[in-house]
Amino acid sequence: MFLATQTLTLIDSKLEEDQGAKYRGLLGELMPEAGDAYSTKNDPFRDHLGASMIGRECARELWYNFHWCKKPVFSGRILRLFNTGHLAEPKIVALLKMIGCEVWQFTPDGKQYRVKGHKGHFGGSLDAVVRGIPEMPEVPLLAEFKTHGTSSYNKLVKEGVLKAKWVHLVQMQIYMGKYNLTHALYVAVEKNTDALYAEIVQFDPGIYQRYLDRSIMIIEAIEPPPKINENIAWFECRCCDYKGICHRKELPEINCRTCVFSRILENGKWDCLNSEASIEFPDRVLTPDQQRIETCPFHQLKPTFAR
Repeated sequence: MFLATQTLTLIDSKLEEDQGAKYRGLLGELMPEAGDAYSTKNDPFRDHLGASMIGRECARELWYNFHWCKKPVFSGRILRLFNTGHLAEPKIVALLKMIGCEVWQFTPDGKQYRVKGHKGHFGGSLDAVVRGIPEMPEVPLLAEFKTHGTSSYNKLVKEGVLKAKWVHLVQMQIYMGKYNLTHALYVAVEKNTDALYAEIVQFDPGIYQRYLDRSIMIIEAIEPPPKINENIAWFECRCCDYKGICHRKELPEINCRTCVFSRILENGKWDCLNSEASIEFPDRVLTPDQQRIETCPFHQLKPTFAR
């Protein structure tokens, strides 16, 4: 582990120097840009396979997710937790700017920096790029910000990102590889105590390529990949949103991505191979909204769901 101890020490020193006055001013400027994680999009489905998920153990879960097999339903508590993580980002950015770092979060048109992968169907959004941390003052680094509960945070401190948070590590490798960055700054906040952890992660081209290849496999797969366990009581299966479809033969959602006639195209697009559907879709290319239609008269479940 390469801990960013100097960065954390400088943050506390600068906070204590003026009792947080500069930090509060910076945060006041940044918070309006952050907004609310759930105020602008009320859609349970993600158009692409996410880089934030590609490091998960079960490829079958990711295939189900990419094919919109089940709408996720979150409790109010979980939604609040998601938003807590989202709103931690401007707080960490304010701390980094407070110690003199340059931080880039948005493109000139106000959008997050994004990466795209296989045929535009794989991708993700960067939290930021930062330059000026004491450990590597001249090097631009990917910046990834996460919040953790107590047990997760303690495990991270003890073991580091590589062992404790493999999914986060893979996500950073994808972003570093796509932006030709050699290192990443991983900053974690313990939600109960506001303790900070910071680690510098080095780019690993082997991990980067392995998971790019995995994304291609999942996107191109006609059938769902093998199960990681045949027992629904297995920990990963028991906690999976798709356990009913995977283990109990429950039927998936009705939409274009669960339909036998749908096909992926370049540039993140899908089309419909049903000739009758040309009445509805003259060029057969499906817009994101059309893909979500639940009442298509031509819908036919992919054969894999009939077995």
